[in-house]
Amino acid sequence: AFRSAVAELVSQEPLQVRVAYRPPPDFHWDEETQQGDAYLAYTWSCCVVALEVDTLTGEVKVLDVTAVQDVGRVVHPLFATGQVEGGVTQALGWALMENCVWSEGVMKNANMTDYTIPTAMDVPPMRVVFLEHPHPRFPHGAKGLGELPAEGPAPAVVNALRQALGIHFDRVPITPEIILPAWEDRQS
Repeated sequence: AFRSAVAELVSQEPLQVRVAYRPPPDFHWDEETQQGDAYLAYTWSCCVVALEVDTLTGEVKVLDVTAVQDVGRVVHPLFATGQVEGGVTQALGWALMENCVWSEGVMKNANMTDYTIPTAMDVPPMRVVFLEHPHPRFPHGAKGLGELPAEGPAPAVVNALRQALGIHFDRVPITPEIILPAWEDRQS
């Protein structure tokens, strides 16, 4: 009976629904003047990185990461933790390894044999902490997670390197080829 009911629905004209987003009445954003709140809710994160630097080789080893996220209510803790671990790992790659080489608008190292990304051996011990501040307007109080975990680790690496070496780097990736000349200049 169920199959025949589904088959009958499928054989009919497609169902169409049109809905336009209507913000809550107390939410105000003026695109023209860029005044008001652009978003209904904001997510927040903080990342702390402990690392060591070999000043003879320029190699950086990330020893530990603590990633704190406020995403409202965490609906699925296991998936959310995996999202944070993946985002942090990706951002550590951006910070220390992933160097796009461009020539005349073409990426010269666009394959996995010569573009370095983190492997399982590069992932440091990581603590993921969720601060839950449920949002009253969203289902289950969840505000979202998405790319939030990837925003803090690269700046955390830059700051940890400044603390370790006394050098401020203003771009990523910070590879040994960037670290060693800066370290030598600092020593002279």
